[in-house]
Amino acid sequence: MTKSTVSYIGFAGILLFVFAAISGAMLIPNYSQISQYLSESYAIDTKYGLYLRLLGYIPSGILILLFCFLAVKHLPKSRAAGIALKGIGLFYGGGTSLTGIFPCDAGCNKEMINPTVAQFIHNIAGLFTYVMVPFFVILLGAAAAKWKDAKGTGSLITACGFVAAAFSVLFFTQLNTIYGGLYQRILEGSILVAILVTALHLKKKFI
Repeated sequence: MTKSTVSYIGFAGILLFVFAAISGAMLIPNYSQISQYLSESYAIDTKYGLYLRLLGYIPSGILILLFCFLAVKHLPKSRAAGIALKGIGLFYGGGTSLTGIFPCDAGCNKEMINPTVAQFIHNIAGLFTYVMVPFFVILLGAAAAKWKDAKGTGSLITACGFVAAAFSVLFFTQLNTIYGGLYQRILEGSILVAILVTALHLKKKFI
């Protein structure tokens, strides 16, 4: 599989995620992207939740996972880059799909009152995603700093990793804040930007 094809797989995964996130917010009346989680737009009781999961989050995660594992073969050989990309693929790509397969309860059951099995799996997948992925993004940035013809790529990916780490801390330490949705979107967005920069590097269209 060519570099170009692999990069397009990455682009498709990102676009599907963004499409699902925007569509979910638009389809639910009075939905707040500042205070409400992404998961609330495709919770078990939402009208269009099944479509958002099947057409958005689940395939998005699969494509991102594939991109990360395939990209390893086309980027400069590096143990750190390999570990980082596979970690992002498993924990972010796999985690995104898993949270789509196992949606949260109505309102995402923040108080965890009699949670379903799906809610429990959803929360565990989200926990591992937000705790582990920022570390792997930072590791990828450090590896990318050594790539040839990639001026600035490593710094940008590393910055995305630190932003993700900072907002992961905010997300978990301020679960009852009215800005929870915003924290989550910045966290997710920074990870997606890191993946985008990596995909663009394969296309040689960016720094």
